[in-house]
Amino acid sequence: MAPALVVASAAMATLEAVCVRLLADGVSQGQILLLRAGTQLVLVLAICLLRSGGIGVAVRTQRMRQHLWRGALAAVSWWCYFMSLKTLSLPLATTLTFSSQLFVLLLAWPMLRERVTLPQGVATLVGFVGVLVAARLFTPQLLDWHVAYGLASAVMGAVMLLMTRSLSFTDRTETIMFYMALVVFLSAIPQSLLDWPPLDARAWWLLWWMGLSGTLGAWLMVEAYRRSEASALAPFTYARLVFAVVLGYLIFNESVSATTMVGALLIAGSSLGLLWYERRRKAAAEAPRWNA
Repeated sequence: MAPALVVASAAMATLEAVCVRLLADGVSQGQILLLRAGTQLVLVLAICLLRSGGIGVAVRTQRMRQHLWRGALAAVSWWCYFMSLKTLSLPLATTLTFSSQLFVLLLAWPMLRERVTLPQGVATLVGFVGVLVAARLFTPQLLDWHVAYGLASAVMGAVMLLMTRSLSFTDRTETIMFYMALVVFLSAIPQSLLDWPPLDARAWWLLWWMGLSGTLGAWLMVEAYRRSEASALAPFTYARLVFAVVLGYLIFNESVSATTMVGALLIAGSSLGLLWYERRRKAAAEAPRWNA
């Protein structure tokens, strides 16, 4: 169940990225952050009102400090992420987000004391090699300095993922998403006031879809990390690269190079290989044992 939630989250995140790319020329960073976080706030509070307990369900927590730290990280991480989408191609910007999985693997034990198995480590590292191949990061002369936005977002995103895992032990999904959106929303107010170009109907429509898909993607990701360990889910997030390559070609006419194809195969292969191994191991553990 958790891997399926991660793949669904990847699809929603790709839709959000497409909307940001389409908005790149006429919408400011402050507007994107304000309306993305604002949409999440409205949706989370609406869900709370429909459930028993009301809005109090979303705001009740014993771990306010962790929520505020996570929200501050999200404000900076989202800013860098949206800048990478504006300045880089969709496949490259998406590929850079996968470097966060290496940091998840490296930080899973010191932050959460989760045991990382050898197959999980191998699968994640193979997927990361695929990221390097797809982005052509092994040829510095071809790099655009804007990749720094994506890498900075990836580092902070890895810490946020692990904080999400920790918070999910005690707090509801609504609470986690509420405080993150609240901090980002408040940080975006001065940015948007300083730079607010007029928005036409198309921009408002794309902003609404961006907020809806981004919120749904985040919700699915939180639910996935509530159900499984961060290190076990890391390889499955690479499905997002497949979505990005397809939509980048269909919508933005971005051709897929041979390196991108090889990288995508490595990434998909690592995820499918780990899934096959985990299922086989589980089946072997559950098989009846006969005494001689």
